[in-house]
Amino acid sequence: MTHAGWFRATGCLVAVVAMALVSAACGTSSPTSSPTTTSKTGGNTSLLETAAATKDLSSLTWWIWYRPIASLDPVKYADYPEQLIIPNMCESLFKEVPGQRIAPDLAQSWSEPNPTTYIFDIRKGVKFWDGATMTSADVVYSLERNFVAANASIYAYEPVFADIKSITATGPYTVKVTLKTANVTLVPEMASLGAAVVQKSFAQAAGSNFGTPAGKVMCTGPYKLQSWSGSTSLEMVRNASYWNKALMPKTDRITFVWPQDPGQVASAFETGAFAGGFDILSSDIVPLQKATNGKLYIGPQSQAVVSEILCVIGTKGAIANQDVRQALSLSINRTQLINAVNHGVGVPAYTYADDGYFKYQPNAFEAAYHQIAAPYTNPTKAVEAAKKLVAAAGPVAKKPIVLAVQGSSIDAADEADVVEQSAAAVGLNVQLRVVTDAQYGALFSDPAARKGFDLIESSNYDGDPDPLALYTDIALPGAISNFDSYNNPTVVKLLDEANGATNTAKRATLMTAAQKLIMENMPWIPLVFIPPTAFVKNGICGVTLDFSQMYGPWAASVGGC
Repeated sequence: MTHAGWFRATGCLVAVVAMALVSAACGTSSPTSSPTTTSKTGGNTSLLETAAATKDLSSLTWWIWYRPIASLDPVKYADYPEQLIIPNMCESLFKEVPGQRIAPDLAQSWSEPNPTTYIFDIRKGVKFWDGATMTSADVVYSLERNFVAANASIYAYEPVFADIKSITATGPYTVKVTLKTANVTLVPEMASLGAAVVQKSFAQAAGSNFGTPAGKVMCTGPYKLQSWSGSTSLEMVRNASYWNKALMPKTDRITFVWPQDPGQVASAFETGAFAGGFDILSSDIVPLQKATNGKLYIGPQSQAVVSEILCVIGTKGAIANQDVRQALSLSINRTQLINAVNHGVGVPAYTYADDGYFKYQPNAFEAAYHQIAAPYTNPTKAVEAAKKLVAAAGPVAKKPIVLAVQGSSIDAADEADVVEQSAAAVGLNVQLRVVTDAQYGALFSDPAARKGFDLIESSNYDGDPDPLALYTDIALPGAISNFDSYNNPTVVKLLDEANGATNTAKRATLMTAAQKLIMENMPWIPLVFIPPTAFVKNGICGVTLDFSQMYGPWAASVGGC
């Protein structure tokens, strides 16, 4: 998902090996140990979560990157602020737990009578915050909200939702989903906010105000909404009637805030004003590594599912030329970029899917990755190759390539400077155009707003650790993240076959073949893979440290220690 909020995020398809996060600073709360894994970057280890909370807390404040939450309607946005806040209040049929493993939530089990039919058994005895009982009618209504145009669901553009033929309640606590074609990503998608369950009667009464500060929401989660200004903060409080007694919240009241000035954020962490936060600003990495009142956690690349990328949105001129896109990619020394902009956190990205996606057939994906990365291993030769591609492209290569840069981000500005200078060194004309946050967000949602732009600098993620989930959103015609109308019939065929492949060896073969073609065509330009980061104040425990934070009620386990 881009941090402008327009990329897909799903649940997890397969169980994964436990991994770990390494503490980058000292503090009084000792992390627990976990089994470790080795990645292509050299075997960092770290924790999936901090030590368990042992004390209840009355309140705490948690920092959210990179903007205020825009809506509490689960289906409208799939982005960091919404996905870090809403799942604590509005639960989905499934959730992710540390290790990015899918687990039952409002659906206690499921079955697959055939490849295109799924039966979900809905948990009994679940109450909404107002005491009303949740039934299959609420589940069906919630899922079908994705197909109502007025709701502007971001999930409506998901290939897996497009595969849904019908959703029916076959009993008070049973829901049947029928697909047009087999799609192995359906169940993982049920851990996304696209499958969050809201109260049907409440949502219908709220109408267009649903999910706004005026209309609010009605859900089943461990926390319920207390107040939301719409701009400065959001407060949620413990749901004393929560159905899952094993996950009863440890903290009575949590306030989310989102200032973005690096100095202000670092100071609030260092003074203890913020109990914690995820996705730490690059410019705050160094000062927080030295903090003594808490710990900065930086995960290994084996957990990375986030990449910094250049989204291609232009369909004419220089950027529409494949040789130009390849030349621009080859011109960028990603190691230098990471050191200059990301303070050494991250590794070079030469595909869109990193180690964190390789939860099945990892050897096949590793081999395929290294083959694609080979032309970049010698930066001097890479630049020489880029110059030859620019020459081969002819006069079109001299046309301007306009890169949209988010004006409020210092890191984005620094990264854009590296891209501009790298391009110039091989004869390309990248021009930077700074946009406001509102303009930046519109680039992902409004085709008209993209006029005059060729690239968007952004971050991308997918919560389903399967390259299939990521690439279908980028490379299928009409998919949610296909901004430049990319359409390669061979890629479409490979991805469609992979969507129905339950055999993971076959799926890996199909996926690596599709990935090879996609990276040759390069509808996006990958830059850096970013591992998960978090800062946690001393005395705070029960914090999830891997990307499952985005797909479940992580805040319920946070408390004192």
